[in-house]
Amino acid sequence: MAFQHRGFVMLAIRIATSNPDMEHERDQHMKRHRHHLRSATFKIVLSGPVFDKFGSQNGAVVLAEVDDLVELQTFSDSDPFVVHGVYREVTISRWSATIDNR
Repeated sequence: MAFQHRGFVMLAIRIATSNPDMEHERDQHMKRHRHHLRSATFKIVLSGPVFDKFGSQNGAVVLAEVDDLVELQTFSDSDPFVVHGVYREVTISRWSATIDNR
């Protein structure tokens, strides 16, 4: 069961910044990257790319319900995009929603 904080599971966010020098690697590892995300043993709430003002993909975000940050960090460390340097930087943090208008 996920960590409970004020009656809610812990939400964690992974913000990944793409490595422009490794863009040629993205297509090569995309299928394994997607498979990796779908194989998570915790709930990924939302996941997807982010784009710069010119419409170029420059990273990605994963929002997940986890037991602790180590769970998401360990999962992230084995992501093919991380392993092969497609992401230049990955930050994992606890996240708390203050507005949810869904």
